[in-house]
Amino acid sequence: MHVKNLTKIYFQKNELRSADTLDGLWTFVRERSNSNDVGLRNGWYLQDLSRFPNATVMPVPSAYNDLSADAELRDHVGWVWYQTSMIMPERDIGQRISIRFGSVNYYAKVYFNGKEVGSHVGGHLPFEFDVTRLILIGRENKITVAVNNTLSWATIPQGDFNYMRDTMRNISGKNVSRTPAGAFKNIGNFDFFNYAGILRSVYLLKLPQSHIVDIRILAEHLGSFSYEVALSQNRSDEDVFVRMYDPDGVLVYSARGLEQKGALTNVRPWWPRGMGRPHLYTLEVELIVPLEQLRLDVYRQKFGFRTVGWTKNQLLINDKPFYCLGFGMHEDFEIHGRGYNPVVMTKDLNLLEWIGGNCYRTTHYPYAEERMAENDRRGIAVVVETPAVGLKGFSKDNNILHMKMLEELIERDKSHPSAIMWSLANEPRTDKKESRTYFKALVDYAHALDKTRPVTTVYGPTSFDNEQTADLMDVICVNRYYGWYIDMGQLDWINQSVYWDIAQWSEKYKRPILVTEYGADSLPGLNQEPSVDFSEQYQNDLIVRTHHAFDALRKDHRLAGEMIWNFADFMTGMSEENLNLV
Repeated sequence: MHVKNLTKIYFQKNELRSADTLDGLWTFVRERSNSNDVGLRNGWYLQDLSRFPNATVMPVPSAYNDLSADAELRDHVGWVWYQTSMIMPERDIGQRISIRFGSVNYYAKVYFNGKEVGSHVGGHLPFEFDVTRLILIGRENKITVAVNNTLSWATIPQGDFNYMRDTMRNISGKNVSRTPAGAFKNIGNFDFFNYAGILRSVYLLKLPQSHIVDIRILAEHLGSFSYEVALSQNRSDEDVFVRMYDPDGVLVYSARGLEQKGALTNVRPWWPRGMGRPHLYTLEVELIVPLEQLRLDVYRQKFGFRTVGWTKNQLLINDKPFYCLGFGMHEDFEIHGRGYNPVVMTKDLNLLEWIGGNCYRTTHYPYAEERMAENDRRGIAVVVETPAVGLKGFSKDNNILHMKMLEELIERDKSHPSAIMWSLANEPRTDKKESRTYFKALVDYAHALDKTRPVTTVYGPTSFDNEQTADLMDVICVNRYYGWYIDMGQLDWINQSVYWDIAQWSEKYKRPILVTEYGADSLPGLNQEPSVDFSEQYQNDLIVRTHHAFDALRKDHRLAGEMIWNFADFMTGMSEENLNLV
């Protein structure tokens, strides 16, 4: 198969592939908040940004919000500009060169030596642009990125943008407004901070002109498998050599061709924590010129023999019941925000294992690719979620953008055995009738892209009796906060309320049910007997009573998993709406 798209697989450095990191300190310039595209209109991408009077430096990868004592930078809405430079060595002449971003939030325009090479909408997913024809060999090459974090009802996630239009009042003979001229609010329709900037690593990829673009492998736990290889140029089947190695590095299969089907005996499946070992195999794809015995490209893809299934009340991994014990999470941390940090990632996953978890949901956006690889290695099952949190509007344009993000997500994570389910959205207003057509298109598209995993949506503001889309899903996820957002203080009601609610979902829809959020906030060190809201005792009392209900639901085969909210502290923005949540 020959495709024109840029590389879909994660970048890899090996004997035939190279990549230079562009991580480090970039020049950083901020426009005025909500400016009228000043930088774009004045061609800042053609200029040396380090000469600007307000120029500073910004680390990549990192959010820019928490890296100063400047509240205006933290709360900035609108355009910021990044710029760096590099010199391309002569040895790279003839290579296909592209620039790859792991995540830029939210909207990015990328310029290479003053020429626009592309733009990307949406954070948390990678994108790549070919810059081969723009490269200056042996000379300085300038990379400029314009980033805009403004949210609206046309973005995903959605947000509310409003100018403050106060009535003028005459005070001592002067017309005075309550707020400054041009004042506005841009509030995301979600309860976490809208960290912005270049959040994940940037690489300059160097590949042969004829190279491997994509590898799609399906491998079931009993040993059957199939694979498809996509190339940048048309080649013969004889040019593609495929080898498969078991977890010990022993060759167990070899073939030629762009696509094949096969089966192994005595396969070692990938298992989630608590069910077995997370065995990983390696598919090595080599592109050669047979007559010359010339190796053009090679890529080694880790994968697992793993099957996900479901019944009317259970999730199945490799035909055995799987009960999810885990968390909702966030990727952010102090100082660098939602910027990728392997230290924080390692600590998070170590703590998840220490507490006995076997799964989590990527609330409320896709997490870093490096983290997915670690989930594979550790045997942590993951419900992978799109960035669609708090959807209230269901326009055709939103649907198209949502499907684009869904496709990017599935293409990115399709080979990870730890990815066991696709979550289309978190807490959308799917009590609205127009949501059904919107989500029907998403479910159908997800199934078309990947038939091997269930599709879900996480329901919050809707209930079993007014929900318009739950019957479309393979698995149903529900967020419920009895004793906190519902009936705060009524701890003795929790057991019966939780059982009653979840049993209704199970009875009506005949789907596996996961409670993907529950719990209560607490202030560390606040102790009170008898317990009161925000005390550590109240949080503990609420969770214990919720667990009693979960135990009964699980015994009656009405619950397939539970994820507490939240794994660790995270940042949220300041707004009146957030005050209403505590």
